[in-house]
Amino acid sequence: MVQAPYATDGTDFKGALGYYYRSALTRFAKLGLPSAALFVQMFAWPMDSRGYALPFAIAGMFGLLIAFFLAYGRLFLTWRCARVFRTYPLEFRAPVEKVKLERPLRLHMRLGDKAGQPPVTLLAKDPLGQSRWPDGIANGVWFAGDEPFGGAAIVPGSGELLFMQPTEWALSAKERDSAGEDRVGRAKRAGIKRPVRYR
Repeated sequence: MVQAPYATDGTDFKGALGYYYRSALTRFAKLGLPSAALFVQMFAWPMDSRGYALPFAIAGMFGLLIAFFLAYGRLFLTWRCARVFRTYPLEFRAPVEKVKLERPLRLHMRLGDKAGQPPVTLLAKDPLGQSRWPDGIANGVWFAGDEPFGGAAIVPGSGELLFMQPTEWALSAKERDSAGEDRVGRAKRAGIKRPVRYR
């Protein structure tokens, strides 16, 4: 197992968020900057010679758009995790039942060790787009949130960040409707009162 370069023991979610923000921007730079260079190089040519550079400029434009949308998705989900972590405390939940790995990029799981709540199957996604089960996830995760609404988690050791919401949103409607004002208000502050489109 590769150890994450930040604390994964539930004591410091800011390290995980900072790493994910930097990684998203670094990945954007690796594709976006060369693509931007391909696009703008056309304007360095004399007007009557720009036709030769046009195919490279078009490729650069598409590369820049792809890099932008990938970066937006990664930053958006990381920001979603940040809202959850700043609203709910992290608590260790074990074991984690692996329900289904759905490619691309979707993990379905159930969290254990929560007395008094019916189990909720959660759809989880890594903001950086990992499409595999994180190492050691079956042993538990540090979870923040409210399962009928969703939440976010950090995997101990390997440090993957996961944004979660119920796999079948409608099936958890009864639990959400009976949650009470405090829980609903908290979910609203965390940005998980409504389903988030990230598939």
